[in-house]
Amino acid sequence: MSEKIYLKIDQQRYVKKPKVDIGDVMTVYCSDKDMIEKIGHITLVEFTLGKYDRKVLDALDVVGIIQKEYPDADIECLGECDFVVEYKKPEKEGTVHWIKVAVICFITMVGSGYGIIAYNNDVSTTDIFDRVYELLGASAYKATNAMEIAYAVGLFIGIVIFYDHFAGQKLSKAPTPLEVEMDKYDKDISESVIDREGGK
Repeated sequence: MSEKIYLKIDQQRYVKKPKVDIGDVMTVYCSDKDMIEKIGHITLVEFTLGKYDRKVLDALDVVGIIQKEYPDADIECLGECDFVVEYKKPEKEGTVHWIKVAVICFITMVGSGYGIIAYNNDVSTTDIFDRVYELLGASAYKATNAMEIAYAVGLFIGIVIFYDHFAGQKLSKAPTPLEVEMDKYDKDISESVIDREGGK
């Protein structure tokens, strides 16, 4: 009796080694644990030793490779029919890496600060605060900048809650809006790569 093998294939997988095994890019399941181990170590694709490369494969490629080792296997593929395997050589975190991080952080800080300043200037935030002090009958407290301090603290808290990150820690298990958009972007990129390179 032939062994039933299930393959769970995702649309895109990133790898950091040039020799990619089946187990590196998909989930293999069958009742024989030894067979799972052996199939997981079958070579699927090998990249040249460059910094970056990618290949578009389909489920039939994987089925053919497995059936060379197990001709009688009954293989069922779950998930994607076409998928992308991207290889990127790990970079050492040397001086150049930290310079890049510092430059990106500086640009982000300056850009964000400029955006907030420009917004406050456009809506005349200072005039709004003065008006609020007058409406509350608290003009005498204007010199304490209580409204400005509360605004700055509230802005910080709002950003932390929206992006759901603080000091490298997530505040909840739900994906952030930025993560959702990045997932959509990755999916669009994968579909575009498959459409362009799948027939080659």
